[in-house]
Amino acid sequence: MQINDRVTIRIESIAFGGEGVGRIDNFVVFVPFSASGDELEIEIIQLKKKFVRGRILKIIKPSPARVKPLCRYYWKCGGCCYQHLNYEYQLTIKKRQVEEAFGRIGKIAHPPVSDVIASPGIYNYRGKAQYHAKFMSNDWEIGFLDIFGGELVNIEHCEIMEETINEKMRVLRENNRLKSNKDAQLTIWSGCLPGEPCEKESIIRMVKGKIFHVPREGFFQANLYLTDKLVDEVCRLAATDRINTLIDAYCGSGLFSVFLSSCAENVIGIEINEKSVNYARVNAENAGVKNAKFIQGDIENVLKGRFLPPGSKIDLIVLDPPRTGCEKTVLKAMVDLQPQKIIYVSCNPATQARDVKYLNECGYNLQSLLPVDMFPQTEHIEVIGFIERR
Repeated sequence: MQINDRVTIRIESIAFGGEGVGRIDNFVVFVPFSASGDELEIEIIQLKKKFVRGRILKIIKPSPARVKPLCRYYWKCGGCCYQHLNYEYQLTIKKRQVEEAFGRIGKIAHPPVSDVIASPGIYNYRGKAQYHAKFMSNDWEIGFLDIFGGELVNIEHCEIMEETINEKMRVLRENNRLKSNKDAQLTIWSGCLPGEPCEKESIIRMVKGKIFHVPREGFFQANLYLTDKLVDEVCRLAATDRINTLIDAYCGSGLFSVFLSSCAENVIGIEINEKSVNYARVNAENAGVKNAKFIQGDIENVLKGRFLPPGSKIDLIVLDPPRTGCEKTVLKAMVDLQPQKIIYVSCNPATQARDVKYLNECGYNLQSLLPVDMFPQTEHIEVIGFIERR
């Protein structure tokens, strides 16, 4: 095969990351925006040593899972990759991809993966957007990178963003509020519209009737419809036994700490971002939580230090790390504390599977994996892992 060759292919499956997978003479071919069962005419656009990538020229026979994408930028923008698939099929794909990640990377023969919890809203669900902005010919282009990550797609309306985000972007463009001529990244949260009173320093989120303040540059779960359910499931796993001391690692603004406080005698939240820790304390106080304290610092250093009250025994560690997962030194420091149980929340099954493999080698067993679709229309999936010491 050569660049610009045109070939016919049948798509067999969807790979982690969202591209369809087919084969030509036993050579793997990745095709964006394809679906299992598609028969396609494609053009080869990229050659690698172990695979090639193609783009669709013609759909000869469509997969029964195909639907019409809602987004006008869909075939260019790299923000979503599953809008052309019906939602039930998206959930099937994501469950299988979690199973494959834990089988291939985690080395677990039969991963205990439950059916995916669906999002009640599959569009307009995101409460936070991170746009790229590029100054071009005396004007700004604002949007997301294309499917290959090389060019910016100028976007006026994003279908997965909550509508106040789209409205804020419209006002920003019309008023030309970007005064600089340097490339930038814009973080926009859903909520009050321009002209309405808004807090400048913090974002406000409501979860299960409780108010949470979050720093504008901080982290909070993006799905406005499903965060309550995510919290419910973590609390369900934690509440199986009475807990002396619970550690909420990477605690952010205290979301899990606040709700887990009823399950434990002591809750200790650990977070490196100082503003997030300050808000975690405010959020706990506002919620009437008396048994939680928050430590600002590097997770590894805190875990290795003398941070526990005398006589305390750690029964449970809750982890919600970044997409990159945990450093091995963090996992080792955690294992040294010998918690009986670990709840590992992750938006990246690949790094989660890698970390669970290490924990398994250190005397822990994976009991369950619960995927929660916090990111409809995209390749991403949140997974709650429940792990117990042997």
